[in-house]
Amino acid sequence: MPATPGKTMPAIVAEIQANLAQAEDLAKGLSIGQFNWSPEPGTWSVGQNLAHLTIVNGPDVHSLGRAVEAGRSEGMTGKGPFYYSFPVRWFVSSQEPPVKRKFKASRYFEPPAEIEPESVLAACRRISEELQRLAGEADGLHLDCVKVDMPAFPPLIRALIRMPLGARFELLTAHDRRHLAQAGEVRRNPRFPTVWKV
Repeated sequence: MPATPGKTMPAIVAEIQANLAQAEDLAKGLSIGQFNWSPEPGTWSVGQNLAHLTIVNGPDVHSLGRAVEAGRSEGMTGKGPFYYSFPVRWFVSSQEPPVKRKFKASRYFEPPAEIEPESVLAACRRISEELQRLAGEADGLHLDCVKVDMPAFPPLIRALIRMPLGARFELLTAHDRRHLAQAGEVRRNPRFPTVWKV
C-alpha cells in the first residue's frame, strides 16, 4: 500500500487554529482550582497539559523559523505532494490520540504544579499565532528536503537527527492533540469538581 502524502501547509494552519480553539474551550468557565485539579498524583491537570504545550512549542517556534528562513534563502522550493519515510510517519502517528504508548516528558518540559489560567492561555494564543505565520511562510517550500532541528531531543541526538519541515509541523499538531485529549479526559472525569470556590 502506498504511503499517505504529507499534509499541506493550509491544512496545518487549520489544525493549529482548531487546536487553539479546543484549548480555549477546555479552559472556558474553569476556576483556578478546577484548572489545576488532577485525578490522582502523577497525572496532569487541564492547566498542566496546556502549560506543557507552551513549554514545548515555544522553542519549536525558533527552530521552525530558522528552517523556514534557511529554506527560503537557499531556494529550496517544491510542489507537493510530499512523502516522508516510514520512521518519520510512525513517529508522527505515535503522538496522535488516543494514546497507545505513553512517553515520560523530560524534566525540562514538565509544567509547574500550579498554573494561572489567563497567563497560559495568553501564551497559547501567542505561540499559535507565530506557528500559523510560519506555516504560511513554509507554503511553497520543499517540505521534505528542508530539515528542522528537534529542540526536545538531548544535544547529542539533536546533532544527528533532523526532521522534514512538513512532518515537523505534523508532529507538533499531533502532539498538541495528544495533550488536549488528555486535558479533555480530566474534564470528563466523574470526580472532576463541578463547584470550586477557589
